[in-house]
Amino acid sequence: MNEYILPIHLTALETEQLFYGSGLHHIVVTAENGLRVQLALRHLVPFITRDGISGRFRLRTNAQHAFISLEKL
Repeated sequence: MNEYILPIHLTALETEQLFYGSGLHHIVVTAENGLRVQLALRHLVPFITRDGISGRFRLRTNAQHAFISLEKL
């Protein structure tokens, strides 16, 4: 299992544009260890607030880098 700590800070406007106006399905986030990680937007939906998405998140993947879980720290 792999773990990545992802700092994500999106304003409400950025979140709205990303989810509803961009047509994108993934974002690329730089983990705290410097690795760039591609993450499906659908995994961030539970963390949307009226202020956007903000915080540090732990992404867990299996040995083949498939998604296991995402939790807010």
